[in-house]
Amino acid sequence: MLLRSCTCGHKRSLETLTLLPVAVAGYLIGSVPMGVILSRVFGWDDPRTYGSGHTGAMNVSRRAGRAGLIMVLIADLLKGATATLIAPLISNSEWAITVAGIMGVVGHCYPVWVRFNGGMGLATGEGAMLTQSWPLGLVAAALLGIIRFAIIKHTPRATVAAALLAIVAAALLNLPPPVFVMALGVCGFITVRHLMDWNRKYE
Repeated sequence: MLLRSCTCGHKRSLETLTLLPVAVAGYLIGSVPMGVILSRVFGWDDPRTYGSGHTGAMNVSRRAGRAGLIMVLIADLLKGATATLIAPLISNSEWAITVAGIMGVVGHCYPVWVRFNGGMGLATGEGAMLTQSWPLGLVAAALLGIIRFAIIKHTPRATVAAALLAIVAAALLNLPPPVFVMALGVCGFITVRHLMDWNRKYE
């Protein structure tokens, strides 16, 4: 019995150690500054030099229009999706997707490649949630759309409200613990990130 307990404990420790490369991979994938890269490829202005200064789709669209919005949005969605999809290939821990999803958003917001000046994490977080619970992903997107365009016409404030409601939705959906914790971490981080821009003049 004691030997079996030690063996199980050792196995769990090894699984926990494998979460470190998952965290690094998630962060590095999330930190690829697609807004900056696509702006350079298509000759758009660097998004860090205008508007909110963030590198996400919303700010890019201020100069690049709808095309910029769509391209950067899809690219950032794919970052979150990729991080969570490759996590099980790196670690067999059930918490691998949790770590990858959260760190993907952290990387997007604070990318090492562009002096930690990134986006707001919305699309990357949405991509992570869609891969693990498409109902939650759709609910989160719908909440943001309704609140932003019909109730609170200010992106940071609308996002805070939508993110908090998405946490409630995640609880009601009875998700597996790793998916729920990922949603909690992603939405919580996005909430804190947007609270920093609560009074910004760029809506």
